[in-house]
Amino acid sequence: MKRKIVAGILAIILSISLFACGSEQKGSQEGSASSDLYADTQLTNEQMLLDYDTMWKAMKESYPFWGVLARSKPEDPDYYDAVISDYREQLQRVEAGSDEAMEKFLYIVAYSLYEVCGTVGHVSIINPDYFQGLDVYKEYADEMPEVQPWVDVIEKPEVISFYKYYDYLQTLFAENKNGDESNDEKANERTEEESKSAGTNLTTKIFEKGKTAYIRVDSFDNSYMESDLPKIRTFLEEVKDYKNLIIDIQKNGGGNSDYWETAFVRPNIAEPISSRLVRLMKDTELTRQFYMLGYENSTLSPEAVKNDTKFRELPKADMADLTLARELLEITEPEKGEKLFDGKIWVLVGPAVYSSAEAFAVFCKDTGFATLVGQTTGGSDSGGPILFELPNSHVLIQFDVEYCLNADGSCNQEMGTVPDIEAEDALHKVLNLIEKP
Repeated sequence: MKRKIVAGILAIILSISLFACGSEQKGSQEGSASSDLYADTQLTNEQMLLDYDTMWKAMKESYPFWGVLARSKPEDPDYYDAVISDYREQLQRVEAGSDEAMEKFLYIVAYSLYEVCGTVGHVSIINPDYFQGLDVYKEYADEMPEVQPWVDVIEKPEVISFYKYYDYLQTLFAENKNGDESNDEKANERTEEESKSAGTNLTTKIFEKGKTAYIRVDSFDNSYMESDLPKIRTFLEEVKDYKNLIIDIQKNGGGNSDYWETAFVRPNIAEPISSRLVRLMKDTELTRQFYMLGYENSTLSPEAVKNDTKFRELPKADMADLTLARELLEITEPEKGEKLFDGKIWVLVGPAVYSSAEAFAVFCKDTGFATLVGQTTGGSDSGGPILFELPNSHVLIQFDVEYCLNADGSCNQEMGTVPDIEAEDALHKVLNLIEKP
């Protein structure tokens, strides 16, 4: 259930891109005057290095995807350690005692995480905009005690105080940027692209009246739900007697799983539908802090997972450190006792499908709710990232600690979901299949 809450927060890749874009602009401001407004929040170089080392120690201990990363660069087994070391050397050269130095520190933390992990496991620094979005956890804390560890972190006075400074830094350097026209152009292009995307999140078409309807959703983000869900409902009412419904999520990087469950699944099932998920985790103080409530009563052991003949593609090398296992049986209840749309449902997927959009693909594949067509997805159907507070700065780092399996035992984060029907042009393929007698 928590994956639906976590996914409702800002998408991870947006968090990274917003910080990266801002840092590129801000990093050029070498001559900016340092303010003493937050002098007590500025770190010494030794404190910066301790935060950096503590972060990577926690990642090495609790992040479960080092095997996935290693398999992506088999020709260079030392690559990731070298990247971590290179960024540490950059940090050693930072002259502490100014806002510029703190900005460089945050830049190095963010970029080291991204260069090592990319999009594998929702890894990123939490920026101020993202931090505000974390308040969503507070809305669920009373009814779902398992989210309390997240609330405890975001309500710490030291964390709140740091994020006021972090927000100040972003504002300061944005206001003082001077003359990097190429970066300004990139920022403007980004803004235009995001505006266009926001205006076209939902697209509907009729390919053949009475026969084939099409709907494309580019994001399942919370911010779209209020406007999108009524439109989707109206469209489904209009095409409820059609033979085919095509749902296109090829560009969808995730958001909130409640979006797809409310919009597409619950109205179009007549009885409860269940899906099975198997997850493993390292047993560390950090993983226990956030997820032990979900594992303490589990009857599934890692040995049983390893010996399960259904899991023929299980990466055995990754299993050594994964000493906790659990099975989740999620039941989705129908909206009514009958389907709104009773025709055939097709879901178009591809490499950009990630996070809660991946969860929709996994659901379709596991339950047969819809036929998946297209290319293998990007993966990352996770329980949701934990929050790790760095000891001196109190900046938050997020990363997944659960290792999620596909039905064949392969790592979902690594392999994604293979569609039922593979096709380079998914829409063209489905339309041709529909036309066949």
